[in-house]
Amino acid sequence: MLKKLAHVTLYVRDCEEALCFYTEKLGFEKRMDSRMDNGSRWLTIGLPDQELEIVLHDPTHWHSEEVAEQMLAQVGKNPMWVWETDDFYATYETFRQKGVTFLGEPRDVMYGTEAVFTDLYGNQYLLLQAVSFA
Repeated sequence: MLKKLAHVTLYVRDCEEALCFYTEKLGFEKRMDSRMDNGSRWLTIGLPDQELEIVLHDPTHWHSEEVAEQMLAQVGKNPMWVWETDDFYATYETFRQKGVTFLGEPRDVMYGTEAVFTDLYGNQYLLLQAVSFA
């Protein structure tokens, strides 16, 4: 029986630049950062008070050249993730001031307020403050 989702992997071209983007612009914290003898790096980030970890994975040193090239071809093509916030406009303005690119203006929809933003590789994320239907 499945217990929980523990890690999701995000392919990156450069672990250090990805770490800087996610920690400095979006407020993630570094969780694990281990370097192996072969040059590979196990690097994870997460949101404070959330167990789920995102693996920032540069496949260059982990896999054969052919497999690494296939994985690197997927950089920027991640499915959209939805990130919830309790204060949409404060989060939106903080992200904009830190240079995060939004693909449009915030909009009110039946389930809340949303806007799509991108990371440094072009992956799209939805910032959402959901309304309560209770």
